Amino acid sequence: MTSLVFWWKLEPKEPSSDFLQISDADSKALEIIILRSTPNRAVVRNNRISLYTHTFLESIPPFSGKYYLGGVPEDKMPLKLKPLFPQQGSLKGCFRNVKAHGGSHVDLKRMKSSGVSFGCDSDLLVAREAHFSGQSYLDLALTNVPSLRNNFYASFSFRTEQKEGLMFYHHDKEGVCHVFLHEGHVVVRAGNSEIKTQKTYNDGNTHYIALYNNDNGMRLYMDDAIEKAKESIRLDGRRSATTAEGSTFLGGLPNQSLSNLTGCISNVFIRRETGLQTVLNLLKTKENVNVPLDCPAAKKPQQIVAAQPKHSSKPKGKHKKPSGSRSRNTRESCQAALSDQEVGATHFSGSTHSYQRYDSLPSSRSSIPHISLALRINSSDGLVLYATGGQRGAAVMSLSVSDGHLLLLLDGGKRKVSLRSRKKYNDNQWHTVFIKREGEKISLIVDGISAQSKRIPGGDRTHVTGPLYVGGVPPSMTAPGSGGFVGCVRELTLNEAPAGNPAHSQGTVPCFQNPLQPGAYFSGQGGHIAIDESLVLARDLEIMLEVRPVLDSGLLMHAGTSPDKHLSLILSQGEVTVSLNSGKGEFSTSFTPEEPLCNGRWHTIKVVKKNNVLQLHVDAASEHSVGPKQSRSAGDKETVYLGGVPEGVTVPGLPAGLPAFHGCIRQATINHRPAMLSKPLAVFGAVGMQGCPHM
Repeated sequence: MTSLVFWWKLEPKEPSSDFLQISDADSKALEIIILRSTPNRAVVRNNRISLYTHTFLESIPPFSGKYYLGGVPEDKMPLKLKPLFPQQGSLKGCFRNVKAHGGSHVDLKRMKSSGVSFGCDSDLLVAREAHFSGQSYLDLALTNVPSLRNNFYASFSFRTEQKEGLMFYHHDKEGVCHVFLHEGHVVVRAGNSEIKTQKTYNDGNTHYIALYNNDNGMRLYMDDAIEKAKESIRLDGRRSATTAEGSTFLGGLPNQSLSNLTGCISNVFIRRETGLQTVLNLLKTKENVNVPLDCPAAKKPQQIVAAQPKHSSKPKGKHKKPSGSRSRNTRESCQAALSDQEVGATHFSGSTHSYQRYDSLPSSRSSIPHISLALRINSSDGLVLYATGGQRGAAVMSLSVSDGHLLLLLDGGKRKVSLRSRKKYNDNQWHTVFIKREGEKISLIVDGISAQSKRIPGGDRTHVTGPLYVGGVPPSMTAPGSGGFVGCVRELTLNEAPAGNPAHSQGTVPCFQNPLQPGAYFSGQGGHIAIDESLVLARDLEIMLEVRPVLDSGLLMHAGTSPDKHLSLILSQGEVTVSLNSGKGEFSTSFTPEEPLCNGRWHTIKVVKKNNVLQLHVDAASEHSVGPKQSRSAGDKETVYLGGVPEGVTVPGLPAGLPAFHGCIRQATINHRPAMLSKPLAVFGAVGMQGCPHM
C-alpha cells in the first residue's frame, strides 16, 4: 500500500515571538487548523496567538488516516524527519483536552498507546538538573533576588572531573558573585571578597555548595560543613563585570571570560526577597544554550553497600521490626552530641515566639535593677530586654538593637530618657553590657569602655521591679523595637545575682559557636511548632519534610486531636512509620533505611495519600499500604505540628519512652505549599526558628 506524504515547512510570522517557546512546563492551548476551502490554508496558534499562517496553491488532502501524539512509531517516521528525530522523536510532556476533526473530543484512554501513563503530575514537568558541555550555559534571568550585601544566599549541587569551570555567576548593582573551579578547588568571589576551599572537588562525586553574603562578610559551606578558609583576596567586584546588572548564569557565560563548566549542576536554590522559596525549575530559563536538562549517571557509584541476602518465609511486603542489634547499630551510626555549643548561652530567634520571662527581680536598694549580660547579636534590630514596674502606669525599661546600635530606653511616665551606643554591635561577636543606676543617673556600659549616662526622670519615684523579658515579648504585649533580636545571651545577672532559670521559656535553644544553617532546630527538650491549620485528612494529601535528626527516635510530625482522626510520622530506633486514620479506620506503613537518618546528612521524607493508598518515601526508597475505602467528605481542618504535640493531644501508636525529637527540619511542604519554618503559626518550648547548628 502506497501512502501519500504531504510535507510543509512553514516560516513563523514573528521569529522573535515569545509564543514560539513552548517547552517551559506551562500549559499551552496549541491549535493546528487546516482549512480545505478556497484558499487552502494552514494556521498554527498558541493561546489564540497566530504563529504560522500559510496559503497553499495546491489542494490539501483530507488526512483521514492515523495521526500520532507525542511521537511516531519508528517505522512510520517520515524520511525528511529522521535527521531531526533518529528514533521516535518521543516528547516528555502532557496532553489534555485533545480535539480533532471539527472539535470532537478525543478520549485518550481508549486510544492505542505505547509508553504513555495517564494522569499528569506537575513534578513530571520540572527539571532540577542540567548537564554542561564546556560550550553551554543557562541564562536564568531571575528577579526579586536580594542584593549581595543584603543577605544574599545561593546553593546548588555539582559533579565534575574538570579542574577549571565557571559554575555560577550573578551580577547586581553591588557587584558580581561567581563560583568557579580553579585547579580543582572551589573559589567563590562575592562583591569584594574571595574564599578558596582547602580541598579539591573535581573527583566525579556530587558535592553541595551553599554561600551567604552580607555586609558582615561571606560564609561558604561545602557538603554542609563550613569552609575554614578565611576571606582573603580583596577584589573590585565591579571591574570584572562583563554582563548587565540583574543577570544570572549557570554553567558559564556567553563570552566564556572564564572557562565554562563541563559537568552537572542540580538543585539550584537562590533566596528571594518575597514569594515562594523553592528550588529552581530549570525549564523556566530566559535562554538555554545547548544544555540537556538531565545528567548522565556517575561513572563510579557512590557508597554502594551490598545488602546481605535475606531468607524469610514471610510474605513479601511485610516488614520486620528492626532487631535489637540493628537498633544498636543505628544508634552507633548517629552523630555525637553537638560539640560547638556556647556554654551557658541561649539563642533567641527574633520573633514574638522566642523569649524568656523572669517574674521577679532580686531585691535591691535601687529603684532600677542593675543588669549585666553578655550579648552576641546577629540582627540589626530587635528587643533584647524589657522590664516593667509590674502595675499600670509604672516605669518601663528596655534594651534593644536599633540599626546595629544598642538603645536603652527608660520611660518614667511623663519624661523619658534614652541612651544610644556610639558603635554598632551586630557583628556576631560577644560583648559585655552593663545597665546600672548611680545616684540620679542611669548608665549603659559596653565592654567596660563605651559608657554613657543620663539623669533618671522622676528620681526615686521611677521603679522597675519586673517581670523581666529577655529576647522579646509575647504577642499580647507591645514593646519598642521590631520584635525580638536574633542572637545569644549568657551570664545574665540581676542585681549582682545570677538570674537562674526563667519562669517561662519558649522558642529558645542552646547557642552555638559556628554560623547556623537554614532550618528549624529542635533541641530535644520537648519543643514543637505548628505550621498549618488547613490539612483535611479525608482528602488526598502530600506532605514533604527535609530532616536531619540527631537521634534515631522522635515524633517528626502529627496532625489531628482525636485517636480516630490523625496522621502521624514517627521515627523509632531508625524505623520510619506513618499512620493515618481519617475516620474510616487506621492503616500504616513503615520503612527502615539501610543508612540511618541520624548520620549527619539531610534526608527527604514524603507522605502521600491517594484514595485509600498510603505511600511513604524515604529518600529514593518507598513503601505503601492499602487501607479502608475512604470517603470523599470535606472533613475537618487539622493543625499540623512538627517535633511534638501540645499537652492533651494523644498520638496513637506512639512507642513508650519515645524521646522528644532532636534535630533539624529545613523544609516542609503541605500539599505543595511551602511552610515558613522561620515564621510558624505557633511555637511551644525549645525550638529555634533562625537556623540549625552544624553537625
